[in-house]
Amino acid sequence: MKIAIAGKGGAGKTTLAGLLARHLAGTGYRVLAIDADPDANLASALPLDNGPPPKPLAERRDLVDALSGRGSLPGGMVLLNPDIGAILPELRTSWGGGHGLLVLGWHKGGGEGCYCAENAVLKRVLSTVVLRAEDAVIVDSEAGLEHLSRGTAAAVSVVLAVVQAGRRSVETAFAIQRLTADLGIGRVFPVLVGGDGASDRKAVQAMLGDWRLLAHFPYCEAIREADMAGYPPEIPASFRQELNVLSLALAAACKV
Repeated sequence: MKIAIAGKGGAGKTTLAGLLARHLAGTGYRVLAIDADPDANLASALPLDNGPPPKPLAERRDLVDALSGRGSLPGGMVLLNPDIGAILPELRTSWGGGHGLLVLGWHKGGGEGCYCAENAVLKRVLSTVVLRAEDAVIVDSEAGLEHLSRGTAAAVSVVLAVVQAGRRSVETAFAIQRLTADLGIGRVFPVLVGGDGASDRKAVQAMLGDWRLLAHFPYCEAIREADMAGYPPEIPASFRQELNVLSLALAAACKV
């Protein structure tokens, strides 16, 4: 499975990515979690095995330059298909007893330019990583739509559009649906994160129309407290059934 999680900033993408990665790991998958947001936070949602949080790919300027050809090609050009196979293990940090985490991160100041080279490397990672039947890749995308409009996530099998209980969030989800169709990704599912229960789920479903919510993870005080304290939250017992439904649906969708 190669799954990208997209949505508005603050919608709960990182929370969902962390919970889903840990749930899949607990059910026997070998999981590679990829934090593709320049404002990297996914490491805080995962139990890292050893040492400090991983050094972001964007801070490895020498590595990115060598892989992308940045600086050696004319006119600011970069390679779109760098060979990343040999160095992928070097970029990974271990979490949850041997699962992998790759962090894009950022290193530029205001006005210092785009992340074209870094995203070329990330896109190559997504398109070349070879999965066994028991493998899963979870991509925590940057806020908004840029990864989809840039095509960075084109190699994933499924996109989860994270929505909150609000019309602007639902409108962003429909934009995600349109962009995934442009990329040829035929499977995109809305997931509601936050809200107060059945009434919010019903209201959001009414805004989505025939596009059915795949799962709903309502507001959880324990997750907020863990975030405030800076440690990965325990998976709430009330979320386990929804995570089971979500993971089974994703597995089925990825087989199509």
